[in-house]
Amino acid sequence: MRTRRWGIAVGLTGLLMLLGGFAVGRWTRTRYVQLPAPVKEPVRIAVLGDFHIIDEASLQHARACLERAMAEQPDAILLVGDYVHTHHGLPYLKRALQGVRAPLGVCAVLGNHDHRSGRDAVIRALQDSGVRVLREENITLRKGDTKLTLVGIYDLWFRKPNWAKAFRGVPEKPRHPVILLSHNPDAALSPYRDRATLIVAGHTHAGQIWAPTTAHRTMQKLFGCSYIPKTRYGTSHPYGLYQEGDTWVYITSGVTHGRSVPRWYTRPEVSIIDLVP
Repeated sequence: MRTRRWGIAVGLTGLLMLLGGFAVGRWTRTRYVQLPAPVKEPVRIAVLGDFHIIDEASLQHARACLERAMAEQPDAILLVGDYVHTHHGLPYLKRALQGVRAPLGVCAVLGNHDHRSGRDAVIRALQDSGVRVLREENITLRKGDTKLTLVGIYDLWFRKPNWAKAFRGVPEKPRHPVILLSHNPDAALSPYRDRATLIVAGHTHAGQIWAPTTAHRTMQKLFGCSYIPKTRYGTSHPYGLYQEGDTWVYITSGVTHGRSVPRWYTRPEVSIIDLVP
């Protein structure tokens, strides 16, 4: 009788842990990160990616996350790709982005799903919504006496970046922050990494289903895939803030709840990065 009770208790505990993981995966959070940077006054940046919009439910979730980001009063909003899951999400994209604004603007790069779903259509939807799409180019923003340069590249799965073009005109040793936007965190493996103060990326969904980093590496080695979409850097660094030399790398968990595979103990997030003197 005692053994049976223990078995029931263990089974119920396991079931609660299993269901609890999926509940956590539906719980969006705002994550705050503060980084030292060569700025004369604080600059607040919101980073969002991996919306994977495909239907009304994912549209409403994307809207909620964008509104949460704007409520934090960022100086700029940076979007790091995978806005739609397939081409079926294209009609919803402009509705998701309607009214999204920030004082220094909203800038974006494309992800692998955006290329696959219709690159030109995604770019049009972003631009029609007032979003600046960075395609192997850079722009410099100003907040008072503080300058901030944004560099954007195409998704690494679909195009080998023209790094020289993307960084054209950017000093090798700038006296102001340079932020590189890349959907795929493998941008951190580029020799141009050292030209950036901060790299912001997505793509990994923080692993989608939580597992130790060694498990993801083993799955990639044995099977050529894991719950982290293929990425050398992201498999070892699936989520959060890292430092590579003098460059910071932030990989956001992303917005999506998950389509074919729901999240399990990984949370959707809106990332708020404060650059401070």
